[in-house]
Amino acid sequence: MIQAEIISVGDELLTGIVVNTNAAYIGQKLTELGYQVSWITTVGDNKEKLASVLEEAYNRASLIVVTGGLGPTHDDITKKVVAEFFDSKIIFKPDILSKIEERFNRMGREMAEVNREQAEVPEKAELIENELGTAPGFVFAREGRTFFILPGVPSEMQRMMEKSVLPRLMREKDRIMVRSKLLLTTGIVESDLYEKIKTLLCEFPEVKLAFLPKTSGVVVRLMAHGLSAEEYLLQAEARIRERVGKFIYGEGETTIEKVVADLLLKKKLTIAVAESCTGGLVSHKLTNVPGSSNYFNRGIIAYSNKAKVEVLGVPEKTIKIHGAVSPETALAMAEGVRLISKTDIGISTTGIAGPGGGTPVKPVGLVYIGYADSKRSFFEEHHFTRDRWWNKERSAATALDLIRRVLLDYV
Repeated sequence: MIQAEIISVGDELLTGIVVNTNAAYIGQKLTELGYQVSWITTVGDNKEKLASVLEEAYNRASLIVVTGGLGPTHDDITKKVVAEFFDSKIIFKPDILSKIEERFNRMGREMAEVNREQAEVPEKAELIENELGTAPGFVFAREGRTFFILPGVPSEMQRMMEKSVLPRLMREKDRIMVRSKLLLTTGIVESDLYEKIKTLLCEFPEVKLAFLPKTSGVVVRLMAHGLSAEEYLLQAEARIRERVGKFIYGEGETTIEKVVADLLLKKKLTIAVAESCTGGLVSHKLTNVPGSSNYFNRGIIAYSNKAKVEVLGVPEKTIKIHGAVSPETALAMAEGVRLISKTDIGISTTGIAGPGGGTPVKPVGLVYIGYADSKRSFFEEHHFTRDRWWNKERSAATALDLIRRVLLDYV
């Protein structure tokens, strides 16, 4: 497996002012292609230390992706240090300056003189066009090592990865026959998922399995190498689906909300949402999908008891006897939002997000999800964590998965 290293440049990454999302994104993409990301190195804006890091990466990895330090200011040192490392002089490119000037003109801004430096590039490097910014990227190749030098601005880096770096690596991937697949699961925790499919690690030694927990569920990554890689993946996937198929909602880069949206559109159904503990997150996710106006009617955030009664028609007696966080209230919310919206489906969430407000009977993390359509209404009880953000995300994902499971058999 090809060894890869990610180098992130910038004092702001070391001080915590900026979270290093670039390394996470690049690591995920390289891993999906079958590269072994063995090192992620963060270095400040220091010429000597960056040169040392480049030397270390050169001696231990075949693929190196460097981000940051390509801007026009005094602390942007990456271009010069990398050029020196590869014994390349820096030359001025009038065509690059013209593109930079055109970009500023389109924005109606005057270009600062310092931006001229971004038209100075290493002579030995292959250039990578930056469609979203002014700093071009570079590629250096020597002795079987390939260095990609990219800007640190996440949107610029990601566009360059998608348009230039990943397609190039895909061609290399096809040559060495690396195949991978992501199976997306929800409704089952990582440990239970592992218990159900752990014997496959011995049954398919050619396939490497990894479990990647996310708020929406657990991603199972399958990876294989060699001429029979595709066959190995298909066999392993089939066995996994035999054991945990009901928990798999999709594969690849899709989302649970996209899967639900496709089902709603296919079955020509409409939905309305009543939310308490999730604060509109379920509605937000459902409307993230283009074309959501074809199935989404409305989302109501009935956070207070008063709102539940006045807006959704939840009986005061229900809340008084059973409480706002209860199966009865969840059902009344789902039925109420469906009734006032005149939709096919009503869904609701009510729970204790935390960190306070819990009791021994109703602890933090207790969430009820209500469902109602023309034929039935029911609820689900879930117990999550003591973390407020996690509880909201998990509740929303679980509500969406409930809809998915119902829709699979909806007639």
